[in-house]
Amino acid sequence: MPKEKKYHKRKISANRMILADYNAVASTMPKVYGLIEVDVTDSLAKIEEIKEKQNYKVSMTAFTAKCLGITCQVNRPLNTFRKGRKLIVFDDVDVSVIIEITTKEGKKVPYNYVIRNADKKSVRTITDEIRSYQDKKIEEREQLARGQTKYTSLYTYVPKFLRKFIIRKMITNPYRLKKLAGTVGLTSMGMFIKGQGGWLIPFRDKTLNVSTGGIKNHLVLRDGKVEERHLLCTAFMVDHDIIDGAPGARFISHVSKLLGETTYLDDLDKI
Repeated sequence: MPKEKKYHKRKISANRMILADYNAVASTMPKVYGLIEVDVTDSLAKIEEIKEKQNYKVSMTAFTAKCLGITCQVNRPLNTFRKGRKLIVFDDVDVSVIIEITTKEGKKVPYNYVIRNADKKSVRTITDEIRSYQDKKIEEREQLARGQTKYTSLYTYVPKFLRKFIIRKMITNPYRLKKLAGTVGLTSMGMFIKGQGGWLIPFRDKTLNVSTGGIKNHLVLRDGKVEERHLLCTAFMVDHDIIDGAPGARFISHVSKLLGETTYLDDLDKI
């Protein structure tokens, strides 16, 4: 009597194959990591206050994107890419974020959305921008195709070495990368691991990639008193071929300071 099959097979989608090839290429790029805990107690309290008093839910991702935009505009090397023997310094800080949206078939998929000129937009504008895309319904094949859906299915028939060559050419072309995926990468996983600490280490495809993980509670001594503070586990990945240690440290210090303050939350329309 034949054994009962306790598994099933299905074809790898073109989108999943593109992501796999992209990650394979990104994993080979030079990078250095910085793992820190950012005290976001005051900013979280302000976001909760806004929710209660204004009935408006500020996106923590939007707030983080705004802080990154401001900091990268001041620390221009973080918004710089190498192309051959030249460095391309972009004026616009375009922050890419991953948004989970629902397909027309009801399946939840990650969608890479680029917040253009994040430094020149308010937290409210960025929040509304993200929310509007979260409510969109798309065809699954539109997840990565960006309007080229009729060619997506053909990708699975291209030899692996050629697929990776195409991906590498895209990632190492600053102009093409900016158009498709912005100049700064931001990945947020805190909403999925609430109440827990922990870092998320994604692949680096840009000069600067930032990921925010869980928020953990921590007791600290402040002015002789024990206080409970909320610490955001944050990982920074930079291209060490472009960014030296000291500028990288100053950047991390600057963005951590902004994330811990309420400057751009006291006035949600502040640019």
